[in-house]
Amino acid sequence: MDYPTSTRLTISAQFLYRAYLGCYALQARKPQLLSALQCSESELRDPGYQLGDGAIVNLCAAARGELNRMDIHSAIGKKMVPQGFSDLGFSAFFQPSFGEALIQLVAEQGLGGEKPMVRLMPLSSGDRLVWNEDITASPDLVHIVFALIYYFGEALSGGSFDSVKSVHFTQPRPDGFRGLSQDSPDRNPIPCHFNRPSTYVEYHPFVMTTPTLRPNPEIVSAARRQKDSFARRLFEPENHAKLMYEYLLYLLDKSGLSLDSAAETFGMAERTLRRKLVAEGLSYRQLLEQVRRDTCQLYFLEGRRNLSEIAAKLGYSELSAFTRAYTSWYGHPPSQDTGASAALAA
Repeated sequence: MDYPTSTRLTISAQFLYRAYLGCYALQARKPQLLSALQCSESELRDPGYQLGDGAIVNLCAAARGELNRMDIHSAIGKKMVPQGFSDLGFSAFFQPSFGEALIQLVAEQGLGGEKPMVRLMPLSSGDRLVWNEDITASPDLVHIVFALIYYFGEALSGGSFDSVKSVHFTQPRPDGFRGLSQDSPDRNPIPCHFNRPSTYVEYHPFVMTTPTLRPNPEIVSAARRQKDSFARRLFEPENHAKLMYEYLLYLLDKSGLSLDSAAETFGMAERTLRRKLVAEGLSYRQLLEQVRRDTCQLYFLEGRRNLSEIAAKLGYSELSAFTRAYTSWYGHPPSQDTGASAALAA
């Protein structure tokens, strides 16, 4: 848990873990991917771990070889579009405008430290989302991030309007690049241009100010409070309770959630981690319950999922287990609050 600082462009392990899971979902084999990354899956689950962007280069090379396809960036970016509150940037869906949602999505990916990766350039012909020229990154990372931005925007618009006019890259065209496909066969691929003076996504006029389909300031505020509540500061790397909260939050609906797995990730014995948490006034079980309860509030505020979906997203193997937990939190079963967020938001 000794996290060195770096002056190079960094990638959070959580971002790389999502890219790694995307490659696995595309049917690349885990051992080959981890061998290329030269780390274990448990290390990728460490929210305090930072890697250089060379890790993305190695991951893409391994995925290319595994899947026998050259054009891997678009596929990985599409798999990284957040599906729930355990994924980086999901609360961006609930921002009031398209542009605000895109900026938040990128900001939450854990890339480049404190520097913003992209900036919004308003133009009468169509706004641009421009890569920060002060940040030098591998072409693989840039292409994955822009694919994520594009496919997130497609999900954000819900197919109700065309958003992107074209995409421009300073890099040469990658081998086998086939562009950014659109879900409908009636729509042409997004034009992509290479060897340009700057890297940016060009949007149709007024897209950035277009209201989102499901704006919800309560979710935006609640998600921010949740993040701030257990956000670790640079001067407190040994705050194990906060580190564990963050660890649990991004793994709620993933496999391998246990104190033993957490101890392996943080490089210590299970007994040692348990003792450190108790010394800070919390147990693993208490932290897991708190993360689940806080995140449950967000899903009820979202109001788009049934109880079985929420239970699965919170890491419960059965709806009955979620019902028991919810009843212990609020004194009544979750069915009484379905469709009404007032009790949870209080």
